Parts: sequence; structure tokens; C-alpha cells
Amino acid sequence: MKDAYYFPHDSNARHDPKIKSLMNKYGVEGYGRYWIIIEMLREDKRYKLEDKKYIWEALAEQMKIDVKDVKQFIKDCVEDFELLIQTDGFFYSDSLLKRMLKLDDIREKRKQAAYERWKD
Repeated sequence: MKDAYYFPHDSNARHDPKIKSLMNKYGVEGYGRYWIIIEMLREDKRYKLEDKKYIWEALAEQMKIDVKDVKQFIKDCVEDFELLIQTDGFFYSDSLLKRMLKLDDIREKRKQAAYERWKD
């Protein structure tokens, strides 16, 4: 079972030029929208969200905006701010994906080490 409580991220993310650009266009509300996306990505076992109607509707519900506004926001995060990648029917954060795969690898190595230590 995946840990639903933790994922590594920079405590000064708001100072990143890409985030500053996002906030310049969308304000602090945009910053909140971005972190809703990141949290939803974190909750997915692949750390990616599918380009599906129900995903767009779930995002819209979480953000309390229309689906068309969610799609525009994601488009801006991909094309203008370069915070997300959209390809092969998915969108994701390359930064989050790399961090989570590294964390998953560490957890798996610890699990294997514990198994080796206690199997005898």
C-alpha cells in the first residue's frame, strides 16, 4: 500500500521562475490549483493522470472551476510555464515523477534489506 501522507517537494517552490510566472497570470489561486494537481498526481500509483473526462471533472470539482478552465490551466502549465508534461494520453510533473521514483526505489531497497535480515 502506498503512503498517502508524504512526498518530497521544495519548501521554496513559490520562488521558482515557472511558479512565479504561473502566479503572475493566475494569482495565489493558480498556486493552489497547481498543488491540487500535484497532490492528485502523488495519489496515483503511476504518478500520472489520464486525459479522461472523469479526470477533468474530478480536477474541476477539486478546484471549484469549470472543466474548460481546468483544461486551459493544464495547457498553460504544459506550454507556458513548463511545469507539466502532456504526452501519450497522460499529464504529469517530471519533477514529482523523478522524486517519487527515487523514493519508491529507496523504500524497495529498505524492504528487501529488511527481508534479507529477517528471513533466517
